[in-house]
Amino acid sequence: MKTSVVIQCIVLLACMALCTSLVIPRCRCVKTSKSVRIALIAQLKLDEPRPHCNRREVIVTLKDGREQCLDPESKFTKELLKKLKQKKSQRKTTVSPQTTTSPATVSNSL
Repeated sequence: MKTSVVIQCIVLLACMALCTSLVIPRCRCVKTSKSVRIALIAQLKLDEPRPHCNRREVIVTLKDGREQCLDPESKFTKELLKKLKQKKSQRKTTVSPQTTTSPATVSNSL
């Protein structure tokens, strides 16, 4: 009888340890900024709403490695996203498909 109680306690403790160690996904941006100096931006990440976060998040990685959240509704962020979209569309239109069948020519052009 005492052995089964000990086993139940061990199982309960193991379950509690597993449940408390899991990371609960949530929104990354608690605090947002209206803008940031463009010269400091190294990378921009746009997260659309997800099951565990119902809002759009714009996260910039600065050149010093810090991450900063931008307000997706601010004028600065909207302009930044618009410029990024324009750059992507320009890159797609300037790259023309190769008509040669030589693999060396295709790999050198990329």
